[in-house]
Amino acid sequence: MEIVVEAMRHVLLVTVGLLPIMNPLSTIPLFLSLTNHTSPQHRRRQAMRAAVFAFAILATFLMLGSSIISLFGISLPGIRIAGGLIILVLAFRMLFSGEDEASSIDATPSEIKRAEIDYSFSPLAMPSLAGPGSIAVVMSYGSQIPEEHVVLGYVVVLMGVAITVMVAYAALASANWISKVLGEHGIQAVTKVMGFLLTCVAVQFIASGVREFIVSFNG
Repeated sequence: MEIVVEAMRHVLLVTVGLLPIMNPLSTIPLFLSLTNHTSPQHRRRQAMRAAVFAFAILATFLMLGSSIISLFGISLPGIRIAGGLIILVLAFRMLFSGEDEASSIDATPSEIKRAEIDYSFSPLAMPSLAGPGSIAVVMSYGSQIPEEHVVLGYVVVLMGVAITVMVAYAALASANWISKVLGEHGIQAVTKVMGFLLTCVAVQFIASGVREFIVSFNG
């Protein structure tokens, strides 16, 4: 029973760490622009496909993270510090400019429509939902899985990712309602709050990596 409670606590930690950087609210304006003249059923399908793609992308990087580390000879503390620095930069952008990686997509919605690209994968799933910051968070959590609980650790992280993408799906599926209730300033305010939470997560990752570096050098 104790291990179940501990696992649920870590699922919550993964969700809290990943949700601010995924920040589905920041994807709502793009989603509304892309689906402006489509039916509600089509919007829900696009939201579902984007969430599924985002989960698949993050799960792939979680499972292959250890292989990437071994291939390039990267240490686990290095992964944590690098991930923390990436997240910190994105968090500062959210705090001080009201923007995050979802705001930096090069193509405009009209250009995407003209090219007839399936936007459920790009730009909605990647880079809006499962961008570099989200990938860094997932890989950082994957690097902290203890060797004695590898299977349970991966299940815990995947559950946290699944909960986060379900929240993202709910946000996109309710995009019209959320946009009307919060308005542009409301979405910016929530983005700044999430940016602060994300800064805390980033500092924790960096501190953890630095501590492990110091321990390894002293050893």
